[in-house]
Amino acid sequence: MAITLGKDCSISLGGTIASARSVTLSESARTIDVNPYGSRYSCVYQTGYECSVSVELNDSADLKSAFDNMHTGMPFQVSGGSAGFSFKAVMTAISESDPIDGVATFTLEGKMTDTRLTRGSG
Repeated sequence: MAITLGKDCSISLGGTIASARSVTLSESARTIDVNPYGSRYSCVYQTGYECSVSVELNDSADLKSAFDNMHTGMPFQVSGGSAGFSFKAVMTAISESDPIDGVATFTLEGKMTDTRLTRGSG
């Protein structure tokens, strides 16, 4: 079994985010519930899948590109991880945590997109 280091993941918002503390990549299935006619049981049918990314960072200098992506809808590149994730994403949320006794952290959230559907090209 190989150990994968988190530093192998990269997020590019017009340049790689150097201050990322942690990156969480997720992939999940989109499903619908189906009840066959005349039956009482319910089953699930997969209609597609989605990928998402959550990045925690400390350096507010990296937020400029994130805000630009959020406001313009420009996609950004996500790649890495042991599962071989690689996709274009759009920014869906930016949050800031300011603990009284600690260092401020910023969290960027994104979801996979098809670049043909976004306002800009990336």
